Amino acid sequence: MGRILHFFRKSIKRRLLFCFVWISILPIVIVGFIPYQKTAEVVKGQVLEYAQITVNQLNENINYHLNEMDLMSRMVYYQVFAAFEKEGGESEIHREDFRQFILALKNNRTFIDEIHVIEGDQYYSTASVLRQELLKSKDWYISSLQNPGEKTWVGPHVNDYSLNEPKTDRVVSLVYPFILPKRSSPAVIIIEMKQDKLDELFQSPALRSLGKVLLIDKYGRILYSSDPSLLPAEHEYSNQYITNTNLLGGLNDEYSFIYDINYFSGWKVAAFIPNVKIEQSFASIRKIVFMLIGIFLVISILLGWGLSDRLIKPLRTLQIDMRQVKKGKFYTRSAIDADDEIGDLSRNFNQMVAEIESLIDKISESERKKKQIEMQSLQYQINPHFLYNTLNSVQWLAKEYKAPEISEMLTALIKLLRASLNTTNYTHMLEEELEVLSYYARIQKYRYDDQVKIIYRIDTDVLAALVPRFVLQPLVENAFFHGLSDNEGRIEISARRKEDLVEIVVEDNGRGIDADKLKTLFSPDVERKHSSGIGIKNVDDKIKHYFGDSYGLSIDSVKGRGTRISIVLPCRLKEGVEELDDTNLGSSLYWVGRGANISFITLPPLREFQRLKQPSRRALDRCFNL
Repeated sequence: MGRILHFFRKSIKRRLLFCFVWISILPIVIVGFIPYQKTAEVVKGQVLEYAQITVNQLNENINYHLNEMDLMSRMVYYQVFAAFEKEGGESEIHREDFRQFILALKNNRTFIDEIHVIEGDQYYSTASVLRQELLKSKDWYISSLQNPGEKTWVGPHVNDYSLNEPKTDRVVSLVYPFILPKRSSPAVIIIEMKQDKLDELFQSPALRSLGKVLLIDKYGRILYSSDPSLLPAEHEYSNQYITNTNLLGGLNDEYSFIYDINYFSGWKVAAFIPNVKIEQSFASIRKIVFMLIGIFLVISILLGWGLSDRLIKPLRTLQIDMRQVKKGKFYTRSAIDADDEIGDLSRNFNQMVAEIESLIDKISESERKKKQIEMQSLQYQINPHFLYNTLNSVQWLAKEYKAPEISEMLTALIKLLRASLNTTNYTHMLEEELEVLSYYARIQKYRYDDQVKIIYRIDTDVLAALVPRFVLQPLVENAFFHGLSDNEGRIEISARRKEDLVEIVVEDNGRGIDADKLKTLFSPDVERKHSSGIGIKNVDDKIKHYFGDSYGLSIDSVKGRGTRISIVLPCRLKEGVEELDDTNLGSSLYWVGRGANISFITLPPLREFQRLKQPSRRALDRCFNL
């Protein structure tokens, strides 16, 4: 199956041919099959109806002969009963007169073989010899005596208990036991019909054309069949049932079963009609239908091949052009000029290749300009480095003239400038970002004269998380210049991990932001750049650029109560750095500097935290340089 699917997937022409053939042949098959199926059902119904009529006629013929046998039994019964009642039940039947009577009955009906009347030890028979002992030992005879007054029909059986000329080997018998007046044992009338008559009825031409015809008694035993192989052996007679044959098992597949009930005997006249014979009656119709389907199939394949080849030829031409472009020959253009979808595809292809060629030229020009800008940028780095070296000289002079505040402020400024000049990496660990922020906080300490307090709440397991460079400093700067009232207040910076995310919060208790201004704060039209050169909008854009649109800033502010800025980042740890053990360092670091209203933290390298097992207050003070 997989190879067949692969065969069709490799070629549109094959799929088109397959679809065209199916679309063409499917209506033909449906239109041809449905009438054929309906015709077959009608013909089958007519055949079965004819077979049912034939079986019913056979049953009527059998019924006629059984009715004659029943009539004869009643005539004999009345004759015997009348003779016994003539003298009050004590008279004997005149043997010779009675025999002449039953002989006359027999001779009037040629299908009758013998008539027997048994009364005690005496018997009257049309046969020359009747072996009573052998007759009375038969199972069917013994069984019939158990129900006096009821007539029992015995199917074809061997007649070995009477002798006459000509000899009849097999007969069908009617056994009628009845009780005579003042007699304890029943008298029995037996009317026998020659099986030859049954053979004659079953061998008619109409029945031979049906198939297997059977005579079944009320217990389901096979009494007679036109197929000798279904007849049981004489000693197996009592155990041979129609349900034990292989015929009923194959009814649905091989045979159709019809029957009619003979109400005289309770027997069933049944026929097993081979389905093959039924199908032969409409075989010519089937042959014509399949022949037409074959012809239309061949025509569909030829037409489908021609049409699919006509449709695929322009696509193959376009495919060759695409392979040329794949090799880098962007000057290639498709020459297909048609008004259909393939022509539109060709024009779009030419336009796309032209745009690609133009983009390649633009990219080449952009790369050339980029290299030129890099050279200029390298040249421009001379000025910042000159400023950096100059600040180092001023710091040295401050130490020389013993001005520690100026020296400390310059030291923080130099470190902040050094961090800004490092442009090799666009991200670094949160630990390093907090260290850069501490330099800025140290500079603001001298400007605001210890009126602003900065509090840090940092979970240790996010110190190694990667963040974009300079994302916290612009937010803290915004709080200093636009959030705090009267240049005093509190700024709280917290960081924690939420499953696969890192949340960093910068919160102040300042003036807050108007609701109208808050809605347009991320608009580039109203965004203002501060001294750091990076605004809130720039920080949000930077985060989305590095990590995706699912991350960035969110601002909550209440007028007069302060502002809360949340940063959501993916939790990505720097390679080669393991997460800290919270059981040793605690769940978070929280510290406010002693002896000053403004507090800042100079975070040490992460390995300093990793060396600490159960740090004391003094160890943490030394680690944070407070």
